[in-house]
Amino acid sequence: MIVADEGRKSTPTRGAQLRYLEAGLHVLAHRGHAGLKLATVCEEVGATTGSFYHAFPNWGDYTSTLIRYWREEKSDRFIRSAREVADPVDRLRFLIDVALQLPHESEAAIRVWASHDSAVRDIQVEADEERRQFIADAYFDAIGDRDRADRYATVAMYLLVGYENATHRSRSALRWALETYFQQALAEEDLVQPTHGDARVFQ
Repeated sequence: MIVADEGRKSTPTRGAQLRYLEAGLHVLAHRGHAGLKLATVCEEVGATTGSFYHAFPNWGDYTSTLIRYWREEKSDRFIRSAREVADPVDRLRFLIDVALQLPHESEAAIRVWASHDSAVRDIQVEADEERRQFIADAYFDAIGDRDRADRYATVAMYLLVGYENATHRSRSALRWALETYFQQALAEEDLVQPTHGDARVFQ
């Protein structure tokens, strides 16, 4: 009877784990990778270390789960939603909104983390390449040229990664840059008329 009780007690709920995972992303966003510590995560949740160890067996398990959670819920999920947009030009427009919804502050800290942890770097590189490939596929569906589609996607990722690595971030400037680049790329392919001045044509 005691063994059964202990077994039930040691099984964490998904809700409890999610609270710590969301707290970890919040800590990364506001305190950076250097601030991602057991004490700061527990402080963010408003819980004790004992509660943490009920949700996760150890810190290493938590951090590996955290980076996978970011990949699956904060990156892959947005890509899955974009797959539902059938028209490739509309899909590219939709991807601009996706780019603006990403947790940029958390991702900036994850990029720093990746420079110190090869396992994190592997996941971060995979996520970047998945994004780049998805953008390239959308451009290819729109223009029918793989080389140019890859070029457009690579430059779009330069804009996103550069923004996340910048010391000054402006989401309105990021929107302007992505929309301007999108317009210029499709204008080159004679798919849209080029615009001048303010590029916020999709708002």
